[in-house]
Amino acid sequence: MQELPEQPQPASAEIGLFDLFGMPIPSGDSPGRRLREAREALGLSIADVASSIKFSQRQIETVERDDFDKLPGVTFVRGFIRSYAKLLQLEVQPILAMLDQQKPQTDTVIHLPQDTGAALPQSGEQRSYLPYLALAVALLTIIVALATYFDWPGGARISGAKNVAAVPLVHPPQTQVEQPAATSSEPGQPAPAKTQPLGPDARQLIFVFDDKSWVEVRDATKRVIFAQINEPGTRQVVNGKPPFELVIGNASHVQLQFEDQQIDLRPHTKVEVARLTVE
Repeated sequence: MQELPEQPQPASAEIGLFDLFGMPIPSGDSPGRRLREAREALGLSIADVASSIKFSQRQIETVERDDFDKLPGVTFVRGFIRSYAKLLQLEVQPILAMLDQQKPQTDTVIHLPQDTGAALPQSGEQRSYLPYLALAVALLTIIVALATYFDWPGGARISGAKNVAAVPLVHPPQTQVEQPAATSSEPGQPAPAKTQPLGPDARQLIFVFDDKSWVEVRDATKRVIFAQINEPGTRQVVNGKPPFELVIGNASHVQLQFEDQQIDLRPHTKVEVARLTVE
């Protein structure tokens, strides 16, 4: 029997990629090679692609070399390839499938240790306590300021004739407005008593304000006879029976005169609050 000559087998059809219009795209054996061949077939440069998908030229060259380890991670690479393939009008899923075969998705999953109740080991680095120290100092300063303002016991007692050096009173400009002594500008403050005509035991206090200041004056009966916030450029005259217990806020901007003598508030001031007794 005569043997028939062996017929050549037809070459198996290679399954290639097609663009969205059904046109065949030169095939390759890796995602990067297929993207590069498709780009070159469309006549696009790397710079053209970079300006269109907003990735750097170096990243595009890295993908086309299939050098995925130099890129941030699989998730980034998949998104990059998805954008690149859409620009070249390629089907995305076949290229992503090739990527998964070449570089399986191995994004790192971090498992946090369960809380066992044990104390965490201390690191070898020395902890800095300076921020905590600064916070403690700030809180202590605020506490001292509040305690000084509201409840600083005692205060210096000043005799008007003995311990006060005579200093000429600096009068404010002519535009100053004298406010009634009996008006309180803060709700909830005890209403000061109206200034009474000078009696045989009455004495006079004169305040001159260069800046806004809160003043409280108590007479010999511990009764509040003056309490209010005073505006800059104003002058207040308070009459009453000494000894006077005074609390003066923003004391560095207040001038005080008692019985025609100027009183220096600086020795009696802490955190801008002066507390003193004048008699």
